Amino acid sequence: MADIDINKSHSLEISDARERLEKMAGDLHARYGIKSTWTGNTATLSGTGLKKGRVELTDTAINVQITLGFLAKAMKGKVQEQVNMALDNALS
Repeated sequence: MADIDINKSHSLEISDARERLEKMAGDLHARYGIKSTWTGNTATLSGTGLKKGRVELTDTAINVQITLGFLAKAMKGKVQEQVNMALDNALS
C-alpha cells in the first residue's frame, strides 16, 4: 500500500500534461535526486527515500503513488505537501 496517494484532475491535452509532468520530474531530479522513467503515460519513480513510486496519466487525471523508505516515512507530510505543490504548479 502506498504511503502517499494523490489524485488530481486536469483539463489539459494529454501531450501537454505529459510535457509538464516531465518538466516537473526534471525539477524534482535536480532538487531531490528523484528519477523518473516513462513508459507510455506511466512513470516509475526512484530515488533516495523512495521504495517505489508511480505516476499514471490519463486524459482527465493524474495519480501519484509513493511508497516511502523507513527514514522518509517520518517526513511523509512534508513530502506529500511538496508533491501536491509541484503538481499544482505543473498543471496551472
